[in-house]
Amino acid sequence: MTAPHFFVESLHEGSLALSAPDSRHALRSLRLRPGEEVTLADGRGGVGRGRVRGEEEGLAVMEVDTVSRVERRVPAISVAMSAPKGERLSWAVQKLAELGVDELALVDTERSVRGWDSVRSEGALARLRAVAREAAMQSRRPFVMEVGAAGAMRDNLSVPGSDVVVLWEGATAPLGGALREQATTIRLLVGPEGGFSIAEVDAAREAGAALVSLGSGVLRTETAAMVGAALVLARYGRLG
Repeated sequence: MTAPHFFVESLHEGSLALSAPDSRHALRSLRLRPGEEVTLADGRGGVGRGRVRGEEEGLAVMEVDTVSRVERRVPAISVAMSAPKGERLSWAVQKLAELGVDELALVDTERSVRGWDSVRSEGALARLRAVAREAAMQSRRPFVMEVGAAGAMRDNLSVPGSDVVVLWEGATAPLGGALREQATTIRLLVGPEGGFSIAEVDAAREAGAALVSLGSGVLRTETAAMVGAALVLARYGRLG
């Protein structure tokens, strides 16, 4: 059985306590006992191995034996998508985080059904970040996928240092052909259920973004994001 994985704010050798929510998960849900092995990460590249020492004042205390650092993989994978309705967005966050995507940016498009205005975005984003953290913990990732709001789709067509790739059902070029060998960041744009407008497609073309297809079928927003991200990760040896 693979050792359970937890995130901590500060990772170091010796004793440290998990947060209250993670302690409940470790002690009540997983029923971990003293001596059982665990892995830990700080979400910033620090990783460690240790074991459960016990419970103190309701918190799970770990004894960390070794700490090392890992570097983020290159290229970085950023998915910019129009948020779907309901629980489908949480599902997308969970699966993209499990895959190892580095960033999810929520963008507004002309046909978006779910906008991200400043009045409600912070509370919603906090919940989505919690989903990303839980998914990274479950999949034993050293980093937690960043989740944020990125404004209008048009503002994400030219990102310094990034190769911008737009998934569009009207494109004929395959995704693989747009992925350069020496890329440092891939920015994958995914539209809403109604697709990008012609004006948005023209803007993408004028900005030099690559317009690509995932095939003849039309996928839901969250499915296209997951499939596209998986193909990009696999292309650069980060998956499979």
